[in-house]
Formats: sequence, C-alpha cells, structure tokens
Amino acid sequence: MAIGGLGVLVACTLTAGPAFAAAGFTEEQKTATYASDATASTGDSKAPSADNWSVQMMDVFEDLRTDRGEGGNAAVMDYNDELTSEINLTASDAQVQRAIVDQYQDMSVSMGDAFGEKLGAIYAEAIADGELPKLTWLLNKEGGKLGSTSSSNPPKNYFDYKRPYLRLDTTKDLVYRDKEGGDAWGSKSGSFPSGHTSQAYWQGTALAEMLPELAPQILARTAEAGNNRIVMAAHYPLDVISGRMMGQKIIALRLADPAMRKLVDEAADELRGVLERGCGDTLANCISKDVPYLTTDKALAYYQEHLGYGFPATGPKGVPVVVPAGAEELLVSAHPGLTPEQRRQVLALTATDSGNPLDVGEQESWQRMNLAAAMAAKVTVREDGSVVIVKGDGTPTPDPEPTPDPEPTPDPEPTPDPDPAPEPEPTPAPQPTLPSAGGAPSAPVANGDNLPTAAEGRIRASVRGDRIVVSGLTAGEKYYGFIYSTPTALGQVTADASGSVTFALPADLEAGTHRVAVVDESGELVGWAAVTVADGEAAAIVDRELASAGGQSAPLWIAGSVGTALLALGAVLTIRRRRSGTA
Repeated sequence: MAIGGLGVLVACTLTAGPAFAAAGFTEEQKTATYASDATASTGDSKAPSADNWSVQMMDVFEDLRTDRGEGGNAAVMDYNDELTSEINLTASDAQVQRAIVDQYQDMSVSMGDAFGEKLGAIYAEAIADGELPKLTWLLNKEGGKLGSTSSSNPPKNYFDYKRPYLRLDTTKDLVYRDKEGGDAWGSKSGSFPSGHTSQAYWQGTALAEMLPELAPQILARTAEAGNNRIVMAAHYPLDVISGRMMGQKIIALRLADPAMRKLVDEAADELRGVLERGCGDTLANCISKDVPYLTTDKALAYYQEHLGYGFPATGPKGVPVVVPAGAEELLVSAHPGLTPEQRRQVLALTATDSGNPLDVGEQESWQRMNLAAAMAAKVTVREDGSVVIVKGDGTPTPDPEPTPDPEPTPDPEPTPDPDPAPEPEPTPAPQPTLPSAGGAPSAPVANGDNLPTAAEGRIRASVRGDRIVVSGLTAGEKYYGFIYSTPTALGQVTADASGSVTFALPADLEAGTHRVAVVDESGELVGWAAVTVADGEAAAIVDRELASAGGQSAPLWIAGSVGTALLALGAVLTIRRRRSGTA
C-alpha cells in the first residue's frame, strides 16, 4: 500500500544526516524585537481585554450564547451542540486517527501531507533532518515566532464558554476519542475560540503563503485539522470558525510587518529549495507529477464547506462584505502583480455571503473570507484598475452593469397607414420539464448549469452521511429539493424551527460536486448551492476498514477524500511526538 510504504521510507531516513548544510536565521534576527510582536499580541491571559483585537473580532458571540440567562440565539447554539455531537459520534476510524495526530503532534509538520505524496515525504524528512531551520523557528508548535505573542488563552478566558465534554451528556451525546494514555478531555479551559484551530491556521496559512501553488490543498488540510477538534469533542463548530478567523488574522498582522515578512520570505526560499532538491526538478514539475493530497477543485470545495458549517442565518443575505484591514497581505505571494487595493477586490469577490453567526461585518468580515478561493483565483485587471476573476470556463465573472441613463422621449411621429396584420408566429414547442409525482413542482431547470447565478448562495447545503441538510429557509414552510447534474427529485420536506430541512442522499449519486436546488410549493426557485460528495473509491476503502473494525461510516461532508487515509507521516510523528498544552 502506498501510504504504508511511504511511512517506512520516512522512518528509515530519520537517522540520516542533513543532505546539505542548512543555515538558520542569525542570532540578531532571532533576538530582535519586531513591530508585529506587539500588534499581533493577544494580551494578558489573566486579565483579557475587551479592546484587544482577538476579542473584538468575535465578540458577537456574546449575543449568541444562551448560557447566561435570558437572551442569545437558541437556534444557533442548539445547532452548535447538535452538530458537535453528530460529527463526533459518526467519525470514522480513519478520521479519529488523524484527529489524534492533530491533537498531539506539531501540525506544521503533520499538515505537510497536503504537499502531495512525494513532496510531503521530502518535507517530513527535511524537518526531521534539520534542513528547514528557518521554517521551524517560525512555525514550530512550541514557541514558533509567528504565533509566539498570539495565545488563544486571553479570548478563551474572556468568553469562558464550557467545552462540549463539560456541557453535553457524555453518555449519549459524545464518545471519547483519544490515544492510549491520552488526556483529550483533560482541559478545563474555555472552549471559544479553539486554540488548536488557531494554531493550525496560522501555521497552515503561513505555509500556503510560502507555497501558493499548493494553497488550496494546504488550506483544505488546515480546515481538516480544525474539524478534527470537533471529532475529538474538544470543541464546537463555532470554536473552530473563530479559531480560523483568529489564526488567519495573526498571519495578516505578522506579514504587515516588513521585517517579519522578510523572515517569512527567507523561510519560503528555504522550503522551496529543499523541495526542489529532494524532487530533482522545478517545483512546478514536481507538483504536476506528484500524487496530490486532493485535486484543486475538491480542496476548494472542502475548504468552502467548512467555512460556515451550515449554521442558521443570523442576518440578511446580500450585505456588502467588509474586507478586513490588512487581509490583503495574505495574497502577496499568490498575486504578486496586484496592488494592495486589487488584492482587497479579490478577497471581496471570493467572499461568502452575509448572515453568518460570527460575522461582525460593520467592523470586519473575517468569517466571510474564503482565502483558498482568493489565493487560487485567476485574475485579470481591467484598464481602469479593477479586477475580474476568470471562471473555470475562461469567462470573467460578470459585474453588475450600471443602469443606463434614460433616453429622451422622441417627438411623436405621424401615424402611418396601418399595414396588413402580420402572420402569427408559430407557437414555440414547450421546453421539456421533469416529471413530477403527486402534483409536486418540477425541477426549476433541466440542466444544473442553467441555474441562475443570482440564486446561488440564497440557501446553504452540506452533505452529512446519507443526508443533505439545507438551511436558510423559512420555518414551517414546505419545500421540494432537486440535485443535479442529472436532476433527481429529493422529495418534499417542511423546514424546522431553525429554517433547515433534510433530504435523503440518492444512493446512486456519483462522487464529485453537485448542485442542490430548492423550490417552494408554487415551484418558485428559492435558491441553490453546491455540495461535494466524497470519492466513491475512497468511501469504499473506509467502509472496508470500518467493516473489519466494527465501526460506522463517516459523514461524507466531513470526511470526503480527506479522512480516508492515515497520515503518511505517521512514523516521523510518532518519534517526534510532543504533548500539547491548552487548546
């Protein structure tokens, strides 16, 4: 098996000396005081400040929580509990093993499998052999410089929200996931935000900045590391979302510091050089010949699905995005030819819709930032300096056209003599519609590609096991669902109190990206959204593994292609294991 062979290869090379003399940062660079040490600081854990950026960027949580008497948003917080339980209880054995690795190991190392099969092995070996001292000094779990002043403990202590295993019923709502002798449920610190997730995102976002060619894969792996905190029942989805927001802002604050960016650029040169020497070719050729962690399309889909977790909307849709100040720093390596303002335009064009529970939009819309899509975007610049993102088919994403000035009303012409009545045009043949049973509405279009762009994002959809969950609807109303490419009716359901519905996933649905459309009782299209179904072969592997272990299948929206294989870096990580602190 390829994964096992890779693990043996890595393990056998751990005792080898460095392939070349690796020079790290100078002592002067290491001991210098950087401006971003202060700007990225989260302050005093014992006296967390409401004015610190780490609290302000997510303080809308105070309006959601229901654990402090009256008030809050019960629909959001109940969903937060229920989804935690579902992800934890239905996790596959493969997911659990990867979650345990992310619980205890240095994720700046374990996430290297996102580089691809061969490049991931080269990276792991180089880390073990000390060939990446600059990268290690910046990203190391134990005191890496980029996150050294940005502990999650101050906001944790400020919000002081109890962890799942301290609030939920551990006899039926959760199952304990851990390694032998572990202490996954040992922490009594606050749950919100997730420290492990914040760390994963400042490490993963920095790696994506260093390797923009692999940014979608790296960020998808980072999203998996965040989701693994829910698999372990150590955190809720809202904790993971806030951890992502925090981790990415940490890197934006660091990269806004020119002296710190210089260090990151040096580490990027070090990393790229090591990968090219190990592969024996240009990085572009090495990537094209490697077995990828995920295809770019699947990586982007996985990342997007984990941006919001399908929470009930807490605000209106269609509100303009507020790109956070400094967020454009995250796109410098991916789009070096753009100006800062143009990079901000890219972030705005790729952002998710409004209405998210943790979006403090009037301040900054960190929850809405889809960094993977922004880094992967194919961008062209108009003559006026504005940017256009080119779609997969090569056509630009259209901007709304301005309303033209009205033409002046012409003077009336003399009425001419009437012409003979024209011959009636033949009535066009009716367009084919899908058959419907029991008087149910037909599918809104016969081809999913023809679903109107304006209706995209009006609903949210995700695949969970053998179900499709759709949110963003009106409680108590009846809806009909359809899934494309070949349209298949999903049946009629009534939205629950949170505005969500659940459809059964067609058993014969092929793996890949599909479009879910929802219509109301009158047949009017309410909206549509894209969902990703895991690769069938990967799912079959999981099923075989679980059958032998007596486990149960994982939800496809969580596992996807990601959770079906154990880390190729297992041998290295076992040897280099370190215990984690509060997260």
